Amino acid sequence: METISISIPNMKSPHCQMTVTSALKAIGATVKSLAPTKAEIELTSSLTKEAVIAAIEKAGYTVTK
Repeated sequence: METISISIPNMKSPHCQMTVTSALKAIGATVKSLAPTKAEIELTSSLTKEAVIAAIEKAGYTVTK
């Protein structure tokens, strides 16, 4: 398994963090750590970084690449 770090500049409040966590759990991602503006996510063999980014963006947040 691989752990990736993603920057999410507009995820600042606890509510925003909860929304992103829910979106990631919905696709089967494991959130290793979450802090304002950043997240560490563990990828499984069937989950790609692109899928994680798409889920976060679908939830309404910007991911800086």
